[in-house]
Order: sequence, then C-alpha cells, then structure tokens
Amino acid sequence: MKTVQIPIRTKGVKPEPSLKIPFLPVRHALAGCRRLILASSLATLLSLPIGAQAQSGSEPSASYKILMQDILINADLWSATPEILSAGYGFEGIIGVDGNKEAVLAAHSAWLDLPGYENPPLRSQTSSPTPDQVATNFGYSVELADAMPIVFSWPVLPSTVTAEAFRIELNTGEIVTPAVVSISPNLEYNERNTIVMFGEFGNRLTPGTEGAIYPVKVTIVKTSTPMKLVGPNGPVSAVGLEKESTHPYTPNGGPTLVGAKLTTMSTLGEGAPPMFSSALPNHGEALYGEDAQYRLRMLTTGGFSRDGVSSVFPTDFSTHFRLRVVDLDDQGNEIIKWITEVGVPLSTSQGSITVVGLADLGPWMSSYDLTYQEDHDNQIDIILKGDEAAMRLLTHIEIPATGEYLPFYNPGGPGEDLINDFYTKPGPYTLQPIMIAIDDPFTVTYMVPEPSLGILGALAAAALAVMAKGGRGRRMRRLPDVP
Repeated sequence: MKTVQIPIRTKGVKPEPSLKIPFLPVRHALAGCRRLILASSLATLLSLPIGAQAQSGSEPSASYKILMQDILINADLWSATPEILSAGYGFEGIIGVDGNKEAVLAAHSAWLDLPGYENPPLRSQTSSPTPDQVATNFGYSVELADAMPIVFSWPVLPSTVTAEAFRIELNTGEIVTPAVVSISPNLEYNERNTIVMFGEFGNRLTPGTEGAIYPVKVTIVKTSTPMKLVGPNGPVSAVGLEKESTHPYTPNGGPTLVGAKLTTMSTLGEGAPPMFSSALPNHGEALYGEDAQYRLRMLTTGGFSRDGVSSVFPTDFSTHFRLRVVDLDDQGNEIIKWITEVGVPLSTSQGSITVVGLADLGPWMSSYDLTYQEDHDNQIDIILKGDEAAMRLLTHIEIPATGEYLPFYNPGGPGEDLINDFYTKPGPYTLQPIMIAIDDPFTVTYMVPEPSLGILGALAAAALAVMAKGGRGRRMRRLPDVP
C-alpha cells in the first residue's frame, strides 16, 4: 500500500511536520475519517467537564469545545479579501427560554400550536432555544438574550473566536460585548463563515423612537488570542474589520442575501461532529442523487423562515425564488429569461437548465410537513442539472418577497401571530448577483489537530486532509466577476 505525506499544521511550531499515512480509496478514507472524528469527539468529551449548563467562570460545555475545533473542509470564500458582509441586529430577548408555550409567549417569541401533530419537536413550535440547548452549542447558558449573526467573507478559525473579540457600539454610545459566541448553527465543515452572538444588545423600539436602543456598528478588536479568518494562504487576522448594523424591527429589516455561488456539485466538507449531525445528510446528492449536478449556494444574513419558526422545505423553490438567465437571440441581442418552477427545463442557446430542488436544509423525506427539521443556518442550496454552458448564463437569484412569492423572516418573526407588532419584519426584495465558480469553487481546507488529542487528533486531521486533496480550489486564484 503506497503512502502519501500530508502536512499537519501544529500550534506553536513554525515548520510543518509531515505524517505518513496509508493512501486509501475515497470510500475507505471517508469511513475511516468518520471513525476518527467520532473517536476524537469522544476523547474530547471524556477529557472535559460534562454538564449541559456550564456556568460563567467555569469551562465551557464539552460539546462546545468539540464544535469549535479547527476543521475547515472545502469551506467557501465569498470575496477576494477578508471582510464582514453583514452585522445585523437579529432579534431581542428570545434566546434562553423555558421550553413551554407560556414562557415563550411571555418572552414575546412566536409559538405554533400545530394541532393534529402528536408530540411535535420543540423547534417546530418555537425558534426560542432553552438555556440548556444554548449551553450545548455556545458553551454557556443564557436567559432571555438578544442575538446578532455576523457574516464574514472568509470562514473563521473556530478556536480563535471569543466574545471579547467583538466590540458592539450602540446608538447610545455604550460599548457592549456578547455573553457567548459560536459558529452554531453553521455546523458543517464546508460552512463556518458566520458567527452568532447572544447577549444584551438593545430593545425592539425602532430608530427615532424615544428610548430606542440598538447596535450601530460591530468591530473586531485585538485580544490575547486575536480572531482569525482562513483565506487561500492560511489564517489572517480579523482585527480591525468593522461593519454597520441593520435593524430587524424596521420595514424590510428582515434577512436577505450577501452571496450566491455556482459550482459543480461536491459533497466534500459535508458533515459535522457526530453529536451535531441530527439534520444531516442534507446535501444535494443525499436528496436528489445523480440529478444533483450543480450547486447554487446562497449565503444569508440570518436564518430564513416563511414565518420565523417553520422550516424551509426542499420543495419550496417556487415559493420564494426565481433565477435570472441572460441569453442571446438569433441576432445576438440579449434576452432575459426566468426560471420559476422545479423540474421544468429552461431552454437556452447553450442548452438547458433545470431546478431540481433546494438542499442544505434537512434530510430527504417522502413528504414534508410542519414538523420537518432543518439546520436553520446561513446557507441554502439550489440544486440544478443541465448543460454547463447554459449554467454560465445564470446571472442573479431573485427573492421577489411579494405577491405569490413569500418573503423570509429571521427567527424573531411572528409565526401565526398576525395581531401583535413586536416581531421582526420580513426581508426585502433581493436581486443577488451569482458568482460563476464552475472552473474553481474558491474554497479553503485547513485543519489543526486538537493538542489534547495528540496522535489521535493528528490522524483525524490527516484523514480529512486525504479527502481534501481530492477537492478542487484549495488555492484561490481570482474571484470571478459577478454581473
């Protein structure tokens, strides 16, 4: 059996030692990698304090430490330089709520009764997590906290993410720091561009109203372990990046898009630590098999939901989206065409394009109802099939957000409550340019073994690196122009 040498990055050591490991067929590497990740996760669990509700001043929860290990596989780059793409105020006071209707409504969060469903999952009835659920994904519990998602153009290096790195300036001039931060719910190895923060950031009064408190700007500041993003040449400092905030309780203040990228379909990097894999597999091939030829990935400013609580279904393309295509007629004149339906090929001068469905939501099911569980993260994929030359004619994703097209709410939305006005507002009309990245997907792979795991962590990173060697786009040449 031949061997390959995989560079292994180790903290505090400038030279990159190589670890010889057997070269395995992809299917064996995948299986072995999953076992190693599971073993490393178990080792971390056994070496850390257990307790769903870690308290301030103590070690964060073991599950959080597993989640925040430095594993990026085929993770997307969304621009040529590191920047903050969005830093919106998410919603107020609904994070860390006891899991019952009375407590949820008292927090002015939405609740869906779902009559006819026996013992529906809590997440199908409310977007408010319990304090224990927060501790699992964010290290420590919080109660009645606000939320802010911060979306970066490059993936973060998880181990460098700390609450102290985020300086939040309020309209009052006060400077605050989040209570907890995490890459959750962006759990998969090929995501991790977004950090979610919980803390005390404001109230629901809109700008111009007496007593209104809200964030106006987020800045990444220097700490003892500066926060880093991972680009085509490795980690770079995020210190100094800043972005003005938006307000979710103003008209059109809901979530929108900050990126759209078209690539050939790849499952490289799909997956998460085993204890965070309940909504997986959710990639295009798992849902649509060989029909998943191309992936049009969207990057969102916040969670997408039709009402703030309910999941987006894989069948919901025509409910929310249209795709813009610019073609040429027989005389060479530009003509605009729209894809509006699933399963209906659009004919172009370069071949056909068919929308197969949505992915990166939850697992495949034969039918979808209000108990469907998806990942509620900042990525949604539109899965396509057809001719490559025709795919290159795609120019924009449109969210009409009006008429027969439903808008999107973030998790602070109203659910079924059409009476009260203290919920976040729907998102705006959006026409998002598409980056055509068929030739090079513009992704990065970077892994640092957890020091406490020793050789086990190194082996896990090496096995992951074997898979990553087969992926394209490990070095970003130049981001293609968008229309």
